[in-house]
Amino acid sequence: MSDTNVKVVCRFRPQNSKERAAQGVECATFDSDQTCSIMSTDGGTKAPQTKKFTFDHIFGPTSTQQAVYHVAARPVVEDVMQGYNGTIFAYGQTSSGKTHTMQGPDIDNPDDRGIIPRIISHIFEAIGGSKAHLEFTVQVSYVEIYNEKIRDLLDPRKSNLVIHESPTKGIYIADVCEQYVASPDETVGPYKGVV
Repeated sequence: MSDTNVKVVCRFRPQNSKERAAQGVECATFDSDQTCSIMSTDGGTKAPQTKKFTFDHIFGPTSTQQAVYHVAARPVVEDVMQGYNGTIFAYGQTSSGKTHTMQGPDIDNPDDRGIIPRIISHIFEAIGGSKAHLEFTVQVSYVEIYNEKIRDLLDPRKSNLVIHESPTKGIYIADVCEQYVASPDETVGPYKGVV
């Protein structure tokens, strides 16, 4: 099992074309793979201020999908395959790179695949390499939390799902659509349809 309960990883995206056209200034400098400095200004008379931040890991604008997966997600998947629960989520403002990191720009291109397609491959590779006497059941559900509402991406009619906790089931989302899958293709198929 990994050595921490919660790991916070920060990924900085490169400037987009609009920011480059406006000659936007990079506000982040990377002191190490765990610390960065952010320059902020009020856009007026005050001099820019710099603040340092520390995370479990920082990925700069040139980071690869593989590097992000290896550090941020792979240990969680390995723990899940040992029977532990694991959660990975992306948080950030609009256009900050959440979809790029989690899905990737092209999930059919191995280099471009984000965390979710890589998790799917990793799980089924681990199942394929496991001992013959073990049996696995894989179910998937895809949800989006937006404006504090949980939406079922496999059944868009379910737009305000509720989280519950039970002594037998643990924490779960009531009435979420769950599909049994037996291969990466079966798993990615529904995912492609919802993103």
